[in-house]
Amino acid sequence: MARPREFEMESAMEGAMTIFWRQGFRATNLPELLDAMGLTRGSFYKAFEDKESVYLGALDRYDEIVITQTLEKLQGSDAPTASACLEQIFLPSATSKCGCFICNAMVELGPDNPKVAAKTKAMAARLKSGIVRVLEHHGIGETPQRRDELGDVVLHLYFGHQAVGKSGAADKDWGATLKRILGESD
Repeated sequence: MARPREFEMESAMEGAMTIFWRQGFRATNLPELLDAMGLTRGSFYKAFEDKESVYLGALDRYDEIVITQTLEKLQGSDAPTASACLEQIFLPSATSKCGCFICNAMVELGPDNPKVAAKTKAMAARLKSGIVRVLEHHGIGETPQRRDELGDVVLHLYFGHQAVGKSGAADKDWGATLKRILGESD
């Protein structure tokens, strides 16, 4: 009879997500990962195939928590304009210095790892669809194609903002920038 798991999977994946988000895949060695997850080497290998499988699980956890919360925040916003609604995703947070886990993963592993590339592409598509829904709700973009294009612009601006934010760059008035990009009048 197999012994029951002696750790809380959710807590372990939360620790993995945090360390991979902060340090990246390559810079995180196994002892650091085990410490972050609160696991022994034996427990780790009983539950997981390898470091990559944990990384993929951490990306799934990020999708479940961070992306889902971001989409709920956008959908539930009662902001009077699209720019005011979208500005929320540009505001500093406790994780700003870590950047965006999607962006980090795209840059570090996406070019060489098809599984990571597929997961990050799917998460980016979810974010973009949330952005496009905000644009549609606020009547921005004359056609679905134009809203899609503007969604791409805002998504890429967001990823760039997150990447630059890792260097500690000063925040700017994203509301005004988004207002100009989206063609909203004062």
